[in-house]
Amino acid sequence: MNEYLCHDFKTPRTDTSRRLPSTFRSIPVIFYVALIGSAYVMTMDYFNYKRALKQKTEAEERQKLSETQRDSFKNEKSNLESEATKAENVAQWMEGARNIQPIAVKIARAVQTETRITQVALERSEQVPANIALTIHLNGTKVSTELAAIEASLGQLLYRSYSPQQTKNGDVVEYHSTLVRQTE
Repeated sequence: MNEYLCHDFKTPRTDTSRRLPSTFRSIPVIFYVALIGSAYVMTMDYFNYKRALKQKTEAEERQKLSETQRDSFKNEKSNLESEATKAENVAQWMEGARNIQPIAVKIARAVQTETRITQVALERSEQVPANIALTIHLNGTKVSTELAAIEASLGQLLYRSYSPQQTKNGDVVEYHSTLVRQTE
């Protein structure tokens, strides 16, 4: 090689550009600190994400448990309300229902000895317990006067006949009526 070229490489050269300021030496340090900081933030985000997923599943399980408890409480409440409604209906029915024994006694005492009662049926309506369906089968000669006496004796108990019907089959008179309790 040429001496000139080799010599040219060995000669000191003057810098054509200025040196970087000394503050720029901190750029690699800042880069590595930022790299480590971002790795730390990413790691913490990952762990927080996993913890959030775990908390979410626990919250969903608690929600399902509370929903099942709520549904069971609602079912229990509806059962109690239906039982209370049934009990209230029974209490109202019992309040509206009057004793039937005085009616049967009044009917038996109103009939004379010549007339025979072959059948007496007193049926209480479930919807209106104060009303009683009366069916009497009478056998005798003075049945019409006996029926009037029965209605009069039932009037003493504050019952009146509603839509009475009579049918005669030979000697037997079949009497149907609904007894309605009168207000005092």
